[in-house]
Amino acid sequence: MSSLAAGVTLVQDPGGREAVRLVGKGGSVLIATLGAQVLSWQSPLGEVLWWGSKAEYAPGKPVRGGIPLVFPWFGDHPTDKSQPAHGFARNLVWRVESSGSGPEVTLVATDDAATRAMWPHAFSLRLSVALTDTLRIALTIGNPGAREFTCEEALHTYFALGDVRLATVHGLEGVACTEHAAAPEGPWDQQAPLQFRAETDRIFQGTKDRIELRAPALRRAITLQTTNARSAIVWNPWPAKTARLSGMAADDWTRFCCIESANVRANTIAVAPGQSHTLSLVLSSRAV
Repeated sequence: MSSLAAGVTLVQDPGGREAVRLVGKGGSVLIATLGAQVLSWQSPLGEVLWWGSKAEYAPGKPVRGGIPLVFPWFGDHPTDKSQPAHGFARNLVWRVESSGSGPEVTLVATDDAATRAMWPHAFSLRLSVALTDTLRIALTIGNPGAREFTCEEALHTYFALGDVRLATVHGLEGVACTEHAAAPEGPWDQQAPLQFRAETDRIFQGTKDRIELRAPALRRAITLQTTNARSAIVWNPWPAKTARLSGMAADDWTRFCCIESANVRANTIAVAPGQSHTLSLVLSSRAV
């Protein structure tokens, strides 16, 4: 772009890759153009997001932390395990399409020969990030092709907690879920706020629009307010799985959890030709 709005600047991320910074009354946000990945939200109450203590800012690879994007499939590819986990949107180089006061920025990506070799559909992706006293993120999936496609999507948000063992998740009580952890906790009260007592990898379906994450170790609570997100995934790898993951030190599991705002599995979305679908997430932070 020839010019950017006030509060929006082109910068580099910690690995020297191209990034965009938003600065306003809600603090400072850093977004990598690789994957349109929000890397940091330094709010007035401190850093809201988390990244691995061994995170690598390598060319062509997403960072362990922040908010990686999931599209067009969630988890492993359903038939070809050689394909990238969680799809390829996080590996695309996005471009800045527009910016505005607030501040806000919109990044875009489209299909090419490489994506069509993995997933044979034309698509457009648009990620808008706006910073006021909240952080608003909206992912729009468009279908410029001649036939309908189905896909999965998620904003794979890593939250800083200080100590995950003290954290609780509110708003998922009574919501149907499946546990995918290799070594989960035993029976737990699904009518009570979620607590972290073991490896956790739960997919909730039919979620409400509001979830609250309380982090007593940091004396704050984060509210997730979503639109058009019918799935939520809550994840923490605990020490055994952490040892097998890139970008993480042995004790990193104690300091974060993921709450993904999503449409996956039973809530896979269909996008007709000429139509689009937008998932939005508004994050707010308050002291407790």
